[in-house]
Amino acid sequence: MQPGTGGFAEVYAEHVTPVWRYVRLRVPADADAEDVTSQVFERAMRSWDRYDGTRGAVGAWLMGIARHTVADWWRRHGRELPTDPASPGLSGGVAEDDPEGEALRRIGADEVRRRLGHLTAREREAVALRFGGELTSAEVAAVLGVTPSAARMLVHRAIGRLREVIGDE
Repeated sequence: MQPGTGGFAEVYAEHVTPVWRYVRLRVPADADAEDVTSQVFERAMRSWDRYDGTRGAVGAWLMGIARHTVADWWRRHGRELPTDPASPGLSGGVAEDDPEGEALRRIGADEVRRRLGHLTAREREAVALRFGGELTSAEVAAVLGVTPSAARMLVHRAIGRLREVIGDE
């Protein structure tokens, strides 16, 4: 959606849930996620007139803003900690024919959240974008600045690592 072709309220309504899920996977508490999500949409609204749809989907643009906003939050609050086990589900937006999504469903969202701390920061980011942010592999690639195949491989390795960690217990 381009500025002027629809209101920002529509963008907010369509993307607030995936943005919140992404943010919630990256910060330790619901209240923090609510604050950061509000900041994401404040920043997006202020720069809405500069959004260029030819450079990518609005969801990926918002996730880029969310990544920067989360990074700012961590700079203010200290080092990154593993995700809290009481955080929300990852199941939203996962396609039925998606093998990584199927693996997450089999493992169980609670187990995944408890084990995210075993992943590298880049792997956590990819998983949060793909499943929390509901981005496609191509959109994850655009946000992370890698190729779509590299993004798919990063998510695939992260899911494999989660399976190993869960299998070891």
